[in-house]
Amino acid sequence: MAFQKQKQQQRRTDPRLKQCPFCEHGAKYIDYKDYPAMKPYIDYFGNIRKRYYTGVCLKHQKMLKTAIERARFMAMIAYRK
Repeated sequence: MAFQKQKQQQRRTDPRLKQCPFCEHGAKYIDYKDYPAMKPYIDYFGNIRKRYYTGVCLKHQKMLKTAIERARFMAMIAYRK
């Protein structure tokens, strides 16, 4: 019992969360033609990076996914897999 209390006290109570870069700039829409804005969120293989690594909020992650899919369909970004 005492061991569990010590373990709980050692945990960080204030996790350092990343701020969404799109929320900071007040983006309401992510355009599929804006490749430089999407480039940091795509890895070398063309996969969309996870929210955990990028710090993008859920709303903007969904918009980013849609924009990347549209850009792939229009052959602006490769499908590399």
